[in-house]
Amino acid sequence: MRRAFFLSLLLLTGCLGEEERIAAANAKDDQQCLAYGAQKGTDAYVNCRAQLEGARRQADGALVAARNAERPRNCITTTGYGGGSLICN
Repeated sequence: MRRAFFLSLLLLTGCLGEEERIAAANAKDDQQCLAYGAQKGTDAYVNCRAQLEGARRQADGALVAARNAERPRNCITTTGYGGGSLICN
């Protein structure tokens, strides 16, 4: 039952705005930490939430990097005193 709830939650996050996505992620993290046995207000709970947030940020960063790597670049070479440089956007 819990797995079905989280699956539907993940599917719905594609249709939600930023605030709703954050609220859904917080609810998911809360349930995950409670499932691990961490009680709200304890160091274990705080550490669990911090680890889940860190993992999410790392995954988001990897996704952004992958998208940027696929993006076409427009580059120009400049020349000047002391050499030139390559500028891409």
